[in-house]
Amino acid sequence: MLGSQPIRLGTEHFRPLICAALLCCMGHLYAASRAYAQAPPYLHNLEQEIVGLVERVEPTIASVIVQRKFINTVNGQTFTDWERSIGTGVVLHRDGFIITTAGVVDHAHDILVNFQDGQYRLGELVGVDRLSDIAVIRVDSVSVHTARIGDSDGVRPGSWVLVLNNAHGFPSSMTTGIVNGVREEDVMLQVSAVVGGGYTGGAVFSTNGRLLGLVADSQGAQTSLSEHFSGGNDGGLISVIPINRVKTFARQLIEYGEIRRSWLGVYVEKIWDSINVGGDRNIMLGAGEGMVVSDVYPDSPAMKIGLRKGDILQAVNGVPMNHPIVLAEFVTALPVGTRIEITYLRGDTEKTVNTVLAPQPKLLNAPASPLLVEDDADDPLPSEDPNLIQQMILEHEMELAAHRLKLNQLKRLLDERMRRIGQRSAVLPGDNGF
Repeated sequence: MLGSQPIRLGTEHFRPLICAALLCCMGHLYAASRAYAQAPPYLHNLEQEIVGLVERVEPTIASVIVQRKFINTVNGQTFTDWERSIGTGVVLHRDGFIITTAGVVDHAHDILVNFQDGQYRLGELVGVDRLSDIAVIRVDSVSVHTARIGDSDGVRPGSWVLVLNNAHGFPSSMTTGIVNGVREEDVMLQVSAVVGGGYTGGAVFSTNGRLLGLVADSQGAQTSLSEHFSGGNDGGLISVIPINRVKTFARQLIEYGEIRRSWLGVYVEKIWDSINVGGDRNIMLGAGEGMVVSDVYPDSPAMKIGLRKGDILQAVNGVPMNHPIVLAEFVTALPVGTRIEITYLRGDTEKTVNTVLAPQPKLLNAPASPLLVEDDADDPLPSEDPNLIQQMILEHEMELAAHRLKLNQLKRLLDERMRRIGQRSAVLPGDNGF
């Protein structure tokens, strides 16, 4: 009877199901393979993003060619010598304003600006501030786009940046880097990036094409052309002047020809804690909560509100102050005459007072080298001597051609060595797979 016998299923009963399942799996695999083949690889997409970023920002970069005049005396004989260096500038405004670092144009006798489209423009020094390492030059006209200004206060550690410099002419030298953060001791952006020589004044862009700052002059002096071609950075770290500081000071250089800093008139120091590590050895650590007032200058805004030695300055306008550089940056960024609120501790009592920032007293500038001449009324300026401009252009092109020739020679040498290494490895006995 049917109900009393077990039902036995053979392989012929499952064969249609197995075939259908295999066909379904093959269909999914085929569709997935087609989708993978059609989708661009991740690295290709990343490459295209970087290429597009470079195409957007590179036209805003220019070469700043600076000629300096020296008077030398050897064995009683006086003669004139010239030195030429190349740095990077960034086009700030369509009116011809270009920002760079002070070391690029300091003590310049002649300035020539070369743009990506091959045009040269005679540059005029609008203002230079050695303390902030910021300078502004101007040309009569620009034929390229201006840089889009970013917000350096919003940069977070881990952000990717693009670093460009034009000290070697076009195409620009470039690299990528990673923001480490803001250094407390000088309020500069620290970026991990391996760069060669001549990156002083270079432009640092965010991944959306916004200018975040300028590469600071790590040596605090001008760099000659030969040093540009052979220099480098130590430790793979570069210091970047934040664009928020650059644009604040550049605006003053354009308007006044100098930076008019505000002044509070107080000298402060970090509060230090020590940890005993055995015996008489102590390690000093910054407490990070306020700063102690160690001196107050006479007739200063700080003295007028009664600040005195030993007070603990905590905040200005509600912003915590934990480092002298932070206080200096905050105060100097505010216009003269700004009313501020100061919170401080005297003993165990917290006090809040208001004062008005005064102009910073004029400081004695460091004298220029006696062998270096910034200007000479007896010498014709480049605008009066077209032959001098043409000579600077020709010599600049010759120097760049020599640089490219050297690079090509090094490339050929590298190719030859790699070829020899390949031949040598080809004759070596291979391994046995173990």
